[in-house]
Amino acid sequence: MSDRLDPTPADAPVTGPCNCDEAVAELWAYLDSELEALEAARVRAHLEGCHGCLEEHDVELVVKKLVRRCYQDDAAPDELRARIHASITTITITARDED
Repeated sequence: MSDRLDPTPADAPVTGPCNCDEAVAELWAYLDSELEALEAARVRAHLEGCHGCLEEHDVELVVKKLVRRCYQDDAAPDELRARIHASITTITITARDED
C-alpha cells in the first residue's frame, strides 16, 4: 500500500462534462443561472454533446418562458412575500449560528 496522497481528494472540484442524470438534475438551476461557474460549464458541455438532454433543456426552457409570459402581470400577495422573507431571514440566521 502506498503512503502517497491521493492526487484527487474527495472535495476536489469535478471537471469535464457531467452525465445525463447529473445534467437533468441540475437543469432548472442551470436555466435559472443558479449554478457555480464550474458546474454550469459542466452542464453546458454535456448539453453540447447530448441530443437527448439538449431536447430536455429546450422543453424546460419553453415551459419557463410560458410560465413567465402567463404570470408576468401577477404579483405575489404581500402576505406571501412577508412569509418568504421571514423564512429566508430565519434560514440565514440559523446558518450563521451553525458556523
